[in-house]
Amino acid sequence: MSLAAELRFFDRTKVLHGGRPYVFFGGTDYHRLASHPEVLRAFGEAVLTEGLSCAGSRLTTGNHPLLARLEAETAAFLGAGSVSACSGGYLANTVALEAVRDDYWRFFLDSGAHASLATGAETLPMDRVHLFRGDPGELATEIKLNLKPRERPLVLTDGVVGGTGRLAPLQAYWELVGPLGGTLLVDDSHGLGVVGPGGQGSPAQAGLPSDACIQTGTFAKAFGAFGGLVAGPADLAGKVAARSRAFVGATPIPPPLAAAALRSIGLLREHPEWITGLQARMVEVRRRLGALGFPMADSTAPMVSVTHHDQARNQRLCAILLDAGIYPSLINYPGCPPGGHFRFAFSSVHTDPEVELLIQSIALSCP
Repeated sequence: MSLAAELRFFDRTKVLHGGRPYVFFGGTDYHRLASHPEVLRAFGEAVLTEGLSCAGSRLTTGNHPLLARLEAETAAFLGAGSVSACSGGYLANTVALEAVRDDYWRFFLDSGAHASLATGAETLPMDRVHLFRGDPGELATEIKLNLKPRERPLVLTDGVVGGTGRLAPLQAYWELVGPLGGTLLVDDSHGLGVVGPGGQGSPAQAGLPSDACIQTGTFAKAFGAFGGLVAGPADLAGKVAARSRAFVGATPIPPPLAAAALRSIGLLREHPEWITGLQARMVEVRRRLGALGFPMADSTAPMVSVTHHDQARNQRLCAILLDAGIYPSLINYPGCPPGGHFRFAFSSVHTDPEVELLIQSIALSCP
């Protein structure tokens, strides 16, 4: 698989491609905080005062005070007992599983979840890992077949499917494993900052109790910065530091990026209307795209999948988008629908005319 086209980002909702500007409905910077002036200022000031890197692990010489501040502010934002920041979002699930794997006996992995969960699961005894396909009925069957009395289960799942915005049925999963002493490990990279009350994510959206899940994610999406996070009960941070080689052995988030993430969290707490406005926008976008005949998930997450299930028709939509001045985010990974699909990601910064232009362009490709 070859690399994608080179893009340069500018003006917060646009990219340069082939020397031309296009409106951009792609990526994961759901509030465009990666280019917010105050976030950039926080980054720049920290570069000058703190340097580029901690140049050491958290357990040796790299435990910078900005990291502890970031963990405390993130925990407050999420309503979590503790947060551990790690050097990458992809790494967060490995860190979490290394920290808690000895607390559980059976692991039930959604086979359609993000690859980082499968990578993390490779650290587990494979004879105790059981696959299901994102359905409570399948999970119930796997539990019945494999879980023995007094064995604690851990369910590994996405909170929000990054390609479509579908919300995982977390409440149904919790009803299955909660009475068995189990827990959910929810990769909420696409839910943090955008889904649920105050942007607390998919577990909050599902109304789960605080002891129901471990929540992993990234500062590189809705927060516009970089690095991973593992959130959960108050004692989880100690387990991460004591048990996770991926946490102990890695250089942490660079101080300037920690400062940027801190300012991003501050901005989202100061401007809750960015989150509620984006959620309301997505309800309307899904209503209108559904009326055009495209199946839409019942979700407020800021991404949708659009496809004609036909390569020629998808290419026609590509051409329509380019003519309209919109960059066509056509994705054709293995496992995608025939002809690939368009993953359109919306932000709280897109203007109403930009959103209208996209929907009208999509409508032109319909019969």
